[in-house]
Amino acid sequence: MERSTVMKYLRHFLILNILTWLIIGVSIPFAFTGYPEYKYTDSDWDGFSYSPSYNHTEWNILLDAHSHTLASDGYLTPRQNLLWHISMGFNAMVLTDHNTFANVEEIKLIAREEFNDTIKILTGLEWTTDRIHMNIILPPNVAQAQYETLITFKTYTYTPTDEEIQDFIQSTHDLGGVVTVNHIPWSMDYTTNHPTRQQLFDWGIDYIEIVNGETYDNESYYFCLDNGLGMITGTDMHKPEGVYCWTTLNATEFTEEAIFNEIKARSTGFIFTGIPSPYPIEHPINPGYIAFYPLIKIGELFENMYASGMLGALFGTLLGYIYGIFIVVELLLFLIRKIVVMIKNKKISRKTEK
Repeated sequence: MERSTVMKYLRHFLILNILTWLIIGVSIPFAFTGYPEYKYTDSDWDGFSYSPSYNHTEWNILLDAHSHTLASDGYLTPRQNLLWHISMGFNAMVLTDHNTFANVEEIKLIAREEFNDTIKILTGLEWTTDRIHMNIILPPNVAQAQYETLITFKTYTYTPTDEEIQDFIQSTHDLGGVVTVNHIPWSMDYTTNHPTRQQLFDWGIDYIEIVNGETYDNESYYFCLDNGLGMITGTDMHKPEGVYCWTTLNATEFTEEAIFNEIKARSTGFIFTGIPSPYPIEHPINPGYIAFYPLIKIGELFENMYASGMLGALFGTLLGYIYGIFIVVELLLFLIRKIVVMIKNKKISRKTEK
């Protein structure tokens, strides 16, 4: 093969790689910071209110112990997060963005000044690692400078040792907080070497999330019953939709302190409906989502494969398809060019013979 032909194929291969990695590099951020599917405004929940049926004499607090905002991978601002919770019947919540306390003080201020404390906010965080996801809930009197010391990393790629998990639990307890282990059924499938329930109990956790969104963890329910662990639920709300669960409490006063004291005492119940609550609100489609849909879906594919521990396999398969298609296309083009040349040569030969 001539040198010029080899250089041509190498240029094609180089261009293919540049385009492939450029698309991958641009698409991945869209999975985390790209355009949400819908547009949300503060007025979306005007005029809508829902509350589950429960014994108002036995319980006076409906708590969501797990939700997210734009500070991590949620779709709502702190104010919108509050509006959604109020519309779904909650009068208490814990903000638990992944590995950040960024919106905690803002959402507390909004609740106090704009909503006249009709919903109480507790300080929280979801400690998100490759090995385990745990929520922490801290007492209202813990200052920001104190709770910020709990965060020593800001990535999803951290794989803590047993000792580091125990240190995080102990550090939370040192601040008077409680520790919840999140969505164990999901984590068992998508994290690496997740600790057993018995290990976590031995390490001193306070709660297991019995319901996460629509998923009911029956095994954890009986483990908590057998071992005296607290049971808690969380919507794990990233985007607004109907609700399946509420954590119930009976606080002596409608204050952050009284609510936290009941959590600390593990005096919780829960409501699980099995079907989502009504949610008739229709949020308009985000034009940006439509415009960048292919990149968003590619980014989500990489995010999901990473979460499932199959990112390496995805890269291998994807590159295999891309390079395989490249080779097939180049071979076809080569054959087409050869055929075209042969046809031209035959035509020229016939004209010469005449």
